Amino acid sequence: MVKRHLLILLLTIGFLSIVFLNCVSAQERQYHVNQEWVKIWIMEDGTIDLFYNISITLDSGPNITWVSVGQPNRDFTIGNATDQNGHLLTTSDASSGTDYKVQVNLASPVAAGQTVWFTVITNVAHMIYEDNQTNVGMEFKPTWWETARVYDLRVLIVLPLGVNSSMVGTSVNWNSTLLEPDGRLAVFWQRQDLAPNQQYSFGVSFPKEYVQRYDTKPSGIVAFFQQYGIALFILGVFFCGIGTVIYVARKKPYLIPKISMETLGIRRGLTAVEASYILDMKPTKIVTEILYSLLQKRAIWVESTSPSIKLKIMQPFQDGTGTPEKPLRYYEIDLLKAIKEDGTLDEEKLAEMVMFLRDTVEQKLNGYCRRDTIDYYRKIVAKAWDQVEQAGTPELASKTYDEQLLWLLLDPNHQMRTQTAFRDRAFEPSPFWLWYWYGYHHYHPNPTYKPNVETPNQSVKPPTIPGTDFANNIATAVEKTSSNIVANLEKFANAIIPMPSAKASHEPARHGATCVCACHACACACACVSCACACASGGVG
Repeated sequence: MVKRHLLILLLTIGFLSIVFLNCVSAQERQYHVNQEWVKIWIMEDGTIDLFYNISITLDSGPNITWVSVGQPNRDFTIGNATDQNGHLLTTSDASSGTDYKVQVNLASPVAAGQTVWFTVITNVAHMIYEDNQTNVGMEFKPTWWETARVYDLRVLIVLPLGVNSSMVGTSVNWNSTLLEPDGRLAVFWQRQDLAPNQQYSFGVSFPKEYVQRYDTKPSGIVAFFQQYGIALFILGVFFCGIGTVIYVARKKPYLIPKISMETLGIRRGLTAVEASYILDMKPTKIVTEILYSLLQKRAIWVESTSPSIKLKIMQPFQDGTGTPEKPLRYYEIDLLKAIKEDGTLDEEKLAEMVMFLRDTVEQKLNGYCRRDTIDYYRKIVAKAWDQVEQAGTPELASKTYDEQLLWLLLDPNHQMRTQTAFRDRAFEPSPFWLWYWYGYHHYHPNPTYKPNVETPNQSVKPPTIPGTDFANNIATAVEKTSSNIVANLEKFANAIIPMPSAKASHEPARHGATCVCACHACACACACVSCACACASGGVG
């Protein structure tokens, strides 16, 4: 009887153990990291701004309420953290011992099947070390995740202004380089499908004169004990293992950076004029683009072109607001306001127009991927050319050219493309196309048609123009207009205040970041980046 009760007791305990283990297993959190993007700006004062962009999906288990992101050393200052809904997230220093982390508290718990992405920026000091007699260097290890896969890891390191690719050495061959909007060189790496706990490190080396401050490593016995003291204490008597310990210590994990790509992807909806800014057109050509935009709407007419452009505002647009059928955009209104009484353009107001356009577009790009957006609008330009070239008749091709004009002008090779599009067919202009008659009237060597600017007569069909003649005329008009926008180009250029550059500060100098995108592969020189730094893994809770 006792044996029977004992058997029942053992079976009950076994059953309850299985149930308990299943419950524990059911509560185990499973998640994966969709993207871990890190952008690092090397500042002139020897600090770095570190921008993290992380997307995490909870597959199963308890909700995620916070995420910890590793930092390279204890000397960091936390900036802003935001999620995909624009919530400003609370953060805290979650460091413990030599495990340096920032804890980002989510706006709301993430349940199984849900995804959250957030960004956080910090400024970290003591990151740039003397690499050799001429160079300084920095090495980072992006945050790794002990139990989660990382599907897309990207790291972009932005070097100080003036450093070019021939000066840069890296510890690992880069995937590509690119130029930031402020002219700084950036080095890009990408790794995909990282296993749990898989780690990579990326380092750069460059001439030391491009930073004002950097750290030098201790030397001699002080450096020896400072770096290896704990290991020597633990392994004291095992002298044969010292060499291995030193090697491991030198390869000790570095930082946990994360780059920030434009999390919202492509910024669609920009006009051709706004796209001209992100496609790096010169200010005078941006003004020319706006001028053609106003000519298309029949809002202005060019009365003379030398020594500078003189404009006349057409009657329906005298109040500067446009008409119900043809409303004006903000930059078109600004250009009309820049027209002086004598018809010339005010250089300072014109510069203000360009700066306001620039600031507006930058604001619209906030949170989006600049590189992908640029590629997107280049494709729009290419598609516009396809529509012109594939038009079946000269009349249809001419009409399509008119409709796509502002996009076509964004192509640096628009003259050659125009010649190609109209090589075997004439151009058939409409009497309403002031943009064309402006160029024809002022720049054609022997114009044979004079348009009625005030009341164009559609019953009088203008002469067709040979394709090559038309292409040359358009190119001449655009180039000369760009050169003659104002009488004093120097005054105009000096009135355009450059975009403010970030100042070195222990507070993060940036509150957002541009994208990190793959570009054309290129080779690079290898470098011995000898500086080491602490690191940490990421986690959730």
